[in-house]
Amino acid sequence: MSDENKIEPGDVPAFGGGRITYIKPTGDEEAHRLGLIPAGITLPPGVKLYVLHAVDGSVLGYTDAYASAYGAAVQNELTPVSVH
Repeated sequence: MSDENKIEPGDVPAFGGGRITYIKPTGDEEAHRLGLIPAGITLPPGVKLYVLHAVDGSVLGYTDAYASAYGAAVQNELTPVSVH
């Protein structure tokens, strides 16, 4: 994750005593809808981004590898949950 996508303390609400985040694989269409990639840029067929979301659904960051998204969550003391 780049510094511009760094998770700051307080960005993720506490849920059940812990800070939960979810990782969702996202394709080209959804990535455009979320504003993750600019108009006119497309992902190659079959490529996914892995988006780290707060419990409220807001985007905390994204990467092109699940392991990076998971690592970013753990590094920021979040409890990652995968959503397929």
